[in-house]
Amino acid sequence: MKKGTIIHVVVMVVAVIAGTMLAIKLNNDQRALIPEKAELAAIPVGGFHKFAADVEWMLFVNYMGSLSTVDESNVEDVIGRLERLIALDPNLDKLYKDGVSSIAIQDPEKSIELLKKACNNSQLQNNSEIPFYTGFVMVQHLKPANYKEAVDYFKMAAERSGGLQEMKRQYWGYYYRTRAKLLAQAENMDERLALAEILYNELQSERFTGSAGAAGMDGSSIDIKDRLFRALKDIKTPSEDYTPTKQVLDRASEISQKVFADAHLCLNCIQPYGPGESFCTACGTAVQVWGQCNKCHKTIAGAKYCPYCGTAAATK
Repeated sequence: MKKGTIIHVVVMVVAVIAGTMLAIKLNNDQRALIPEKAELAAIPVGGFHKFAADVEWMLFVNYMGSLSTVDESNVEDVIGRLERLIALDPNLDKLYKDGVSSIAIQDPEKSIELLKKACNNSQLQNNSEIPFYTGFVMVQHLKPANYKEAVDYFKMAAERSGGLQEMKRQYWGYYYRTRAKLLAQAENMDERLALAEILYNELQSERFTGSAGAAGMDGSSIDIKDRLFRALKDIKTPSEDYTPTKQVLDRASEISQKVFADAHLCLNCIQPYGPGESFCTACGTAVQVWGQCNKCHKTIAGAKYCPYCGTAAATK
């Protein structure tokens, strides 16, 4: 073999070895930056995963359209198709919203497993719907419901919701109600009172009284107060399937007095009443009169001086 040929062979071998080592390093670097790359299907190659995923997604949509419902006769097939899609493109967010949700009733455990992986996907970290679906399946379809874990996913959804205020309020609503279910179970407590207690404690926490000012987890103490008002109202409104005990009613009144003293609410039904009124117009209960002149007792709410006797305004 000629000397020049030997040199060319050696150069080629060295190039192959160097190229292989570089490819391994680049692949490891990519996996460090994009962890979900390790879960991509081995085929197709050459960067055609997304194209293949789009084709598979269209086939999946057509397949689902041919089913009247997902039941025990086809759920395994649906799961198999979903797993192939996730292997091709784990970042396809509509896959979790419109795909994984389709198996939530028939196989909630598998649905939760797939949704959890999506919640941990760094490429979907700004998606608030996926963690919400995860918590929703945990409380609505899992038997028994997993309230403890669902709380964390509802909180994750709320924190990811950004400036979408209505969506954020909805997510925090699920978060607080799920915490109330946990508290009610742990303390054998009336569930409506448990919600009021959680909201009351949230209002009193350092989120509102500390250096952070009046901005709580969901952005506003006003929102917490609004939720608490409605929770107390629910307690004070008996129905065919709910009759609060005296102890629950007394505690609700106590919370109302502490939080809404300046809101002038009837402690019996949590209905606002106006200046000068001695009885609640909604239930007839005697209320603490406010907005009257201390001297002549005429209604002067909002006035700096009594227009009837000139006394400096003071309420009672």
